[in-house]
Amino acid sequence: MPIKLTRIAITCILASFTFVSYSQSIIIEKGIKLPKDSVVSKQLISSLNGFLAQKEKPNKENAFVLKDNLPETSALLDEMKGMEANAKANDFFKPYLNNVVKLDENNYIIQFSYLGVLENAPLLRATFNLVAKREGDKFYFSSPLKQNTIGWKTKKMGNVTYHYKDTLAKADAKKYLEMVDFYDRKLKVPEQPIAFYYCDNLPEALQLTGIEYKAYYNGSGSDDLSSHENGECLMVAGGRVYQYSFDLHDLWHERLRYVIGTDKTNRPVDEGCAYLYGGSWGYSWPEVLSKFKKYVADHPDADWLNLYIQGTNFEGGDRPMKIPNILNALIVQKIEREKGFAPVMELLTCGKKEQGDENYFKALEKATGISKADFNVEMWKLIKGPN
Repeated sequence: MPIKLTRIAITCILASFTFVSYSQSIIIEKGIKLPKDSVVSKQLISSLNGFLAQKEKPNKENAFVLKDNLPETSALLDEMKGMEANAKANDFFKPYLNNVVKLDENNYIIQFSYLGVLENAPLLRATFNLVAKREGDKFYFSSPLKQNTIGWKTKKMGNVTYHYKDTLAKADAKKYLEMVDFYDRKLKVPEQPIAFYYCDNLPEALQLTGIEYKAYYNGSGSDDLSSHENGECLMVAGGRVYQYSFDLHDLWHERLRYVIGTDKTNRPVDEGCAYLYGGSWGYSWPEVLSKFKKYVADHPDADWLNLYIQGTNFEGGDRPMKIPNILNALIVQKIEREKGFAPVMELLTCGKKEQGDENYFKALEKATGISKADFNVEMWKLIKGPN
């Protein structure tokens, strides 16, 4: 069963915010029942402080992570990063120990929260649960995901092991496998084992993974958590996203991250690929293109170069879509049709978007022959041509 949230002693929290700078050392609230053995208690707190002190490092380098559970703990650690600092709070957020539950001689459940003060009122930013396992003279920590889903069923399809409660949504599972294979063949990602967890909604996905509460997700009903560690992938799907339990668009970004870091990726090209292969906001590529054609019809004198550099939207509202992204989708389509995917990778890796986009236009000319000077003319040809 998922772990329940404990009450936080507000008076203790407010009293503690006299410190000028934050520390990653855990603050122990009054009334917390630590292990009776003082040696074990010191080992537990020391190890937890070590875990928190290293949480900003790459997840696999955290010396206090239980390596057997690295994929799910990595997804949990990603949610813990940057918890302390917040410009809106009067002070940094601090970690408070809420609860310690002994399971047996060497295993415990740990719960802690990040709290701050905003406008003289206590503010809860997040509450996390961890499994703590004692080995030797220290404790190692992991996500409770496996423990919380121990009674679930599993089914292996290809390289994906699906975890579910009652009945597997086979059509959904096949579509996920199909899209992963489609993206990975383009990107030359070697086949890797993937653990896919079907949750009813985002709150369940968060709770099962060890995130009892996180302010960032207030009001969110569906999303997913994922990780990629040591050649293993994890997907905790939190409810239906548009047509499927995963987003075709976001899955492209996820698979791309396995071969290209964000420091090298040009985001408008990345988004262009995601538009072309996975649509956007639940709309298919043909539907996205149809929306863009309406914008074109209303803007017969559009200057695509300026609109690209400015990052103008062609669709607004709560599901915005950008002109640079749709133009790159058309460009990627043209490159693949004429030269295959290899030149697309060169365009994708031209570097982060910069002012004036000089790095992008240099890579674009190399890949397509389209220069910055004739960009507007060539874009009109692409837009009016067969797509």
